[in-house]
Amino acid sequence: MRTLSAERALLEAHLPGFDGWLAELGIDGAEDPEGDVIDAFRRAGGGNLFVPRELGGTGLGCRDGVRLQRAVGTRAPALAVATTMHHYKIAWLAAALGAHAGDVLREVAEKRHLVASCGAEGQVGRSLFTPGIRVAAADGGLTVSGSKRPCSLTRSMGLLTLTATAPDDSAPESRLLMLVIPADAPGIRREPFWRNRVLRATQTDAVLLDEVFVPDSMIIPIGDPALSPGRFTSNLLWFQLLITASYLGIATGQVERLYTAQRGTPGDRVAALAPLETVCAALEALAREVDEGRCDDDLLGRSLLVRHTAQRAIAEATDRALELAGGMPFVTGSQGVDALAASRGLAFHPPSEISAREPLDTWLGGGGLTLK
Repeated sequence: MRTLSAERALLEAHLPGFDGWLAELGIDGAEDPEGDVIDAFRRAGGGNLFVPRELGGTGLGCRDGVRLQRAVGTRAPALAVATTMHHYKIAWLAAALGAHAGDVLREVAEKRHLVASCGAEGQVGRSLFTPGIRVAAADGGLTVSGSKRPCSLTRSMGLLTLTATAPDDSAPESRLLMLVIPADAPGIRREPFWRNRVLRATQTDAVLLDEVFVPDSMIIPIGDPALSPGRFTSNLLWFQLLITASYLGIATGQVERLYTAQRGTPGDRVAALAPLETVCAALEALAREVDEGRCDDDLLGRSLLVRHTAQRAIAEATDRALELAGGMPFVTGSQGVDALAASRGLAFHPPSEISAREPLDTWLGGGGLTLK
């Protein structure tokens, strides 16, 4: 389909042969929770796409990231969603922490690690990075205990990153830290958590930590949200843009199948695709501003408006796609219904539209943007 040509060309340029492999695998194969699509992505170097070139990665920017995630989402919904959790954290580490995260990013590139993210990404301020983790001082580092439910990439992660407030006896209470932990560190275990039949291939389960030791060399100081708000705005911006692109890709893949099967009239197919294309254009415009170095509440507010508009565009497009696909596919298989359900997952990533309405209204009226 013409509308995906640039996105798939970008994917082919950076991961040669991978898009073709996904197409041959098919949606059922890509969404098999026992399959190896995530590990195949890792082996192909997909985890290095946002690592800066000088540290051994590809150095993609935000606009290219938006296009790439949309391309992946059309072929492999779970892969797009799961890898967003890696990509946004890598991009944020490179953009916001720079030299402080250089050793970690270099290791990610050299070992082709995938990074699982343990954090409450939907809240700005102190609560943004307090996912129920208990931290205590230890000789030569810290120990951490707690749980993350849900956490994607639980089987394929090479590193687990989490953010927490430093303990009182080691630093001021307001000082936040990024902790980087090998996935096989003593005290880490995984438990089943995901029960929905859709997006099972994201490897989303529970990660539990019991007195896990983190040496000083794997602790990255972040600072105080009140003193460096741009760092936290950057984190949320990257997440919103990449996760929205992934779900737009899932929806676009459903409409593409209408074109492949020539279901409905030309007007039907154009009407199904048009809202998705419109939102994608807005998303790319925001991503270009990120690439140009902009990072502020106004850009974050606009990104949330586009994301929430995307949720409605996705619903409109996928409802139409399911209807146009016809009754027999609905009766004889669950692929269409599963894809529709998967596309709705964007609504459940933080911050939800409901929780953001009042803060966005205040911001649109001339006040500040404070998400809770």
